[in-house]
Amino acid sequence: MVIKNTQESVKIDKLATDGLAGVHNSLAYRVHEIEKHLHSPERWFGKSADQSGTNWAKMVSATGMPTLYRAISGDGFFGADTNDEAKLIGLGDSAQSGMVKFDLHRIAISAASSTTVYVIRIVWGTGTMADAITAEQFSTIIVRRNPGGGENHIMPVFIQMPRLTWGTDKVWLQCKNVTDNATFDFFIGLHEYPG
Repeated sequence: MVIKNTQESVKIDKLATDGLAGVHNSLAYRVHEIEKHLHSPERWFGKSADQSGTNWAKMVSATGMPTLYRAISGDGFFGADTNDEAKLIGLGDSAQSGMVKFDLHRIAISAASSTTVYVIRIVWGTGTMADAITAEQFSTIIVRRNPGGGENHIMPVFIQMPRLTWGTDKVWLQCKNVTDNATFDFFIGLHEYPG
């Protein structure tokens, strides 16, 4: 019996593949990309000493103790005062040799001045933060500090965002809280890719 033009005879994505390399956007290609993401090294970063330039990040494993990033909230809205946002990745930042792409994977919360809910917005783009927000180039997560205290460990929170390009894309983080000028301190963890 020959099956013709049925669902069983048609490939899932109708794209040719060559092993896991596959054609871009084929199912095999996508599976390989997921595999690279799940098994790539994770690097952690804190804030660099000079936030006025293009190097906003410092790898945690570099010499010296890392400095926490800090974002500052508005009163029920994302902090909009000068330096309320945390500059995470600038155009001059890079990590491993040979890596071209990256995506933020987790943030590790170290401290928060308020015990109420924070809304965190991770923004990315090639221009200004305002332009990226207008273009809806952001992800949001909701976090809350343990109201009973006991923050003797850092709690990682997962982030979902697209893959970006070193030297082309910038990343910022904003927070909002019911309290004006509530602070949120953290490190970021990211994955890198060769291309």
